[in-house]
Amino acid sequence: MLGDLGSPRFSALISLFGTISMSSPPARYESPLAQHVDSGTSRGWWGFVFQMVRDKKRIVGGLIESDLYWLVTSKAAEAGLDIGVIYTGEDATSPRLATAREQFLYIDTRTAPADEYVPYLKALLSLKNPGGAREAAAWLCYLAKRDIYCPPSLLGVLWSLVLNNKTPPDDVKQEILSVLSQRLTLPVDFTKDARKRFASLPPEPALDPDTPEQHPSFCLTASDLAHQVTRILFPRVAPSQSGTPSQLAIQEWAHSETQRMFSPTARIEFRWRNLVYLALANSSSPPNSPAAMSALKGLGEARLSAADFGLVAIIVLFERITNTPSVPPNWHHFIRSLWTSWANIIHNDANTHRALIRPLLGTFFRLAAVTRDASLVGSCVRLASVGFWQFDLGDDAARRQVQLLAIEYLATAVLSGDAVWERIIAELPPHVVFPQWHPMLLAKTILRLVRLDAQRAVDVYHVWRRYLPVPDLSASLGPMLVEEGHTDLAMPILATVDFTGTSLGAVFRPLAKQGAWYIDLELASILAKALLAVSASESPLQTTNARRYISWALLALVCSAQAPAAVAVFKNVRAWAPGFFNGRTVRAFLVALLHHRQFRSAVEVAMLSPNKRWRRFVQHGLLQRGEAPRAMRQLGLPTSRAWLHGALQHPRFSHGQRHCPAQANLRTRHWLARRVRTPAEVRRGMRALTRTRGVGLARRILRDVRALHDAGTRTALGNIVLHGHAAQRHGARGVLRALAQLVHGHAFAPDRVTTNIVVGAALRAPGLVDAARVRALVDYFVWRGYPGRTAGGGVPFGTGEARARDAAVLHGVRVPVPRSQLSFARHVEPLYKLFVKALFVRGDVAGARRVVGLLKEAERAEAERVRQLRRARST
Repeated sequence: MLGDLGSPRFSALISLFGTISMSSPPARYESPLAQHVDSGTSRGWWGFVFQMVRDKKRIVGGLIESDLYWLVTSKAAEAGLDIGVIYTGEDATSPRLATAREQFLYIDTRTAPADEYVPYLKALLSLKNPGGAREAAAWLCYLAKRDIYCPPSLLGVLWSLVLNNKTPPDDVKQEILSVLSQRLTLPVDFTKDARKRFASLPPEPALDPDTPEQHPSFCLTASDLAHQVTRILFPRVAPSQSGTPSQLAIQEWAHSETQRMFSPTARIEFRWRNLVYLALANSSSPPNSPAAMSALKGLGEARLSAADFGLVAIIVLFERITNTPSVPPNWHHFIRSLWTSWANIIHNDANTHRALIRPLLGTFFRLAAVTRDASLVGSCVRLASVGFWQFDLGDDAARRQVQLLAIEYLATAVLSGDAVWERIIAELPPHVVFPQWHPMLLAKTILRLVRLDAQRAVDVYHVWRRYLPVPDLSASLGPMLVEEGHTDLAMPILATVDFTGTSLGAVFRPLAKQGAWYIDLELASILAKALLAVSASESPLQTTNARRYISWALLALVCSAQAPAAVAVFKNVRAWAPGFFNGRTVRAFLVALLHHRQFRSAVEVAMLSPNKRWRRFVQHGLLQRGEAPRAMRQLGLPTSRAWLHGALQHPRFSHGQRHCPAQANLRTRHWLARRVRTPAEVRRGMRALTRTRGVGLARRILRDVRALHDAGTRTALGNIVLHGHAAQRHGARGVLRALAQLVHGHAFAPDRVTTNIVVGAALRAPGLVDAARVRALVDYFVWRGYPGRTAGGGVPFGTGEARARDAAVLHGVRVPVPRSQLSFARHVEPLYKLFVKALFVRGDVAGARRVVGLLKEAERAEAERVRQLRRARST
């Protein structure tokens, strides 16, 4: 029966039962049929409304705006929310909000994780109006009352709501603050089910007694202090006081600050301002909202302690802003003003525990490192000398806190211009610079410097290790440099590392995230040796990340002239775990090998599988590239003309395009010449002939059909014939001879693809074109308009224009460079890759690296051009 209802009738029923379930439904969604229904006895039909919406989605397939409104309203009624807060504004039709509302079909309001509500709450806040914020606040309060644990994504929505450009009304503030007041007595005021769900959460990782900094209450910066207050209100595990005296002091401070900030007896303005402080300390949004400005103004009017949470939040704000790539130009002045104010407060505050001051000092050391302010470093050290380097015996957390604070000072002092170790440590008390601590302090300082200034860290590392007991940091320093994007600095260090599977994974992780398969040739050589040694001695981890990183490494090695090493690694890994690589990875690996013309390696990989699937895949790849029958026979499958007749019909050979009769018969001359064919059909027929060594026949067909096609198609067909000559190793002389015959006998007009074919044929002969001549050819093409000009308008290798023109003459014929539109994907990228491979084969690694740099710069310029073009089209 429901199947007979159309979409309008479904919506009419949904609106009718939704309307009679509300005392005052919104006029926008009210059903006109409701006036004919006796509503003397109030009854909620929300379960029926939800069922009808779900049935409409299942039968009809689509929901309209009113259906989505009644869906969300039924779920709000089920959760006990005031259904009057559901947003009904004009922009409720936004696609983002509609998509998020539709997800309520699959959300159980009693048990669904809070993360499932986050997309809808973000969609409400994106509307940037009070109605959307009011509904988001209602759902936030419901979830905060339902569950003790609030995931970070939900807290991010709360911070965005608090720092909204428009301050929420007083009733919304009161509702949010009442929820926070309820959470001051966790977990007493929560239901039995909420406590049960909280207790069922997986426990936190076990703590190592030798690493007190892993304790949840350990603090090194102002951000860590702010996190302690957040843990009291929104705990991950049941709050409990434990640890050393310094850790207990931090926990007691966080508990007392939370009680003071959100006490139910305090004024609503005071509690809301403290919530704004908490949001500022935890949010990544810019602090330019009216709520943030009002809170900062209120902070200046208050009498503060050295660890007042409002002051902590402002210091966290400065710390977060200086962590961005571009620090504001006048930020030095603001940091100095903040330091002066805070230092004056400390001098008048003798009650704040040292464990609370050290994290704030650590943040100021980091601010001084960003601004390279040597005077601020001196001021911080002088203040720390007034008892803050002291710690109680047996308090391991305080001892570790002092050590890490000393490391922050040492790194900041080096960045400020002082790299003399003896002079730097003279500012520290003797108990902090025990000789036994020197190796640890040196190592941690250098690793901290990598995050701040990689070049400075490497320079200091090489200087200090000459006369100081610096431990060998190669295994840690190299991966960190790669992670920071400084592979040029990392390569000399990585070359000395004896890798294990874990340390090699630390190098692969940042490189794989970048997604680039063409990496530096020297780096590829280092990684190939390391991966080959590790794969031969260790079984790979059976994890998703390990599979992803090793798969990326295989493709990167193939694309960076390390195909034999990649094949050897593939064999080693497969010997340890035969099912380690899935079909998608094997396919991508074979495609990369075929694309880079590593045909024997592709055959070798295909032969490892007893299944003939990959052998046939490689056969078709070899056919597409017109490659050696010897390699095809090695696969153990037939290579007769009858087999080729059927292979050419395979969809993979035609790249998924529609099959045409030209692929079913090698002798297609009469078929192509009998009547007019489309250019695509003719091109596919030409490829079929040239890839099966029918170059002569293809040239005769080109002569017969040239009058049937325009100049562009004739050029494309001529390039197919030339590519056939090059694939059959006729050499540069044979390709140039064929080019001359095409030009004079077939009305052929060369284009830039023709240029790439001729250059590729010439570069295959090292005796004809040596490394110096390859460099001159690169400069010749740059002179002719290809990308690569230097800042002064010169060419990469400094070859004069006249000499470059002479280098472009092959067997008495100058390489053709037509004056047509230049395409990066079709012309520049293939040509420059030919140059990279040619230089590397000839042993000119520096030249190959220089051309790789040109290619990357051209790729960035092309990406920027495409972005600007898309932006212009969208405006």
